Amino acid sequence: MALRRGLLALALGLLVLGSGVFTDAVQASGDDGLAADYWSRPLAPQGDAPRKWSESERSLAPESCGECHEKQFQEWKSSLHAKAFSPGLVGQLMTSFSGSPEICMRCHAPLAEQIKAFKEALAAKQGQNPKAQGLAAKGNSCAGCHVRNHVRFGPPKSDTGETGQSDPEGPHGGVLRTADFEKSEFCGACHQFPPSWGAVNGKPLENTHNEWKASPQAKKGISCQSCHMPKRKHLWRGIHDPKMVKSGLTASFPLDADKARFQLTNTGVGHAFPTYVTPKVVMRAVALGGDGRPIKGTEVTYVIQRSVDSTQQGWVENFDTRLFPGQSATLDLVWGKARKARMWLEVFPDDFYDHKVYDDLLNSLGGEARKLIAKADAEAQKSRFILFETEVRRPE
Repeated sequence: MALRRGLLALALGLLVLGSGVFTDAVQASGDDGLAADYWSRPLAPQGDAPRKWSESERSLAPESCGECHEKQFQEWKSSLHAKAFSPGLVGQLMTSFSGSPEICMRCHAPLAEQIKAFKEALAAKQGQNPKAQGLAAKGNSCAGCHVRNHVRFGPPKSDTGETGQSDPEGPHGGVLRTADFEKSEFCGACHQFPPSWGAVNGKPLENTHNEWKASPQAKKGISCQSCHMPKRKHLWRGIHDPKMVKSGLTASFPLDADKARFQLTNTGVGHAFPTYVTPKVVMRAVALGGDGRPIKGTEVTYVIQRSVDSTQQGWVENFDTRLFPGQSATLDLVWGKARKARMWLEVFPDDFYDHKVYDDLLNSLGGEARKLIAKADAEAQKSRFILFETEVRRPE
């Protein structure tokens, strides 16, 4: 129950902060880009679109955008942004946050029209039903980033770098292009908690943008989009994607007569690895017998994580062993009588929800909300994966 109270207290803090929360996230640029209040929450309703526009032009549904932007639509469908209005979130919105779902929806489904649709579903006691959720079920979709008052915004033209307003007689009134879409500050609107939300052991619970600002990547001009949207792909791969995780790390296995070593270095992640409190990463090693099977009692581990808990007094940090850019972690296995050993990295992208949030909710909820949390818990358990699995032999 303490965890639920902690989550609720944090969320209520967001509500009290009101519409000015994100006003510093994106500032107007020299190309007459985004207004300073582009990410002011809650987002204002879009209002009425011009009557001469077609139904698709007026629509805020990502499927309508996909009629012309098919490539981006298909990429988005495969991303976690498309799944942001997940069973785990909805189960919580139907219970702890049922009175003010906009607290969490500000990033998970940010449009005012999405909040309205979900509130109507809740009122009809159909909050668990994706069809009843309407536009809210689409999660963090195209319009959440690209549309304000039915004006379309986007990055500079990919071939010329041109910014500014395109042909206003074009589809949906054209697009206002700005370099702000290529800046890390744009992502910081959701992936950086401001100081006013409080901190745990001196650090916000989500501190990704500040971590990036202190990174070598930031000094080289490598933005969030450079890695998470390569060639403008709308994929946003992260901790759930083995290939993405592996690309940012370097594993080595130096050996000597006394021990085998597993060394892991953050060589390409432009922020802490992992950046948020949700994942847990475990370095593992075990000695092998002559039959190739693990020798009981020889396994050693090292946990890479920012471990937090919620107590009656608020959030507390248990430990923080994450790897910041350039940092390494080492795990040593003493050979003993063994001639071989196995070493590997185990990644649990949803550990905090799997072992803390969902367990607490499953013990206290019933009905449709519990079914959603159970589904989310099952999905969280399946998200685990292994990298760098290697068998090493003791030097002669």
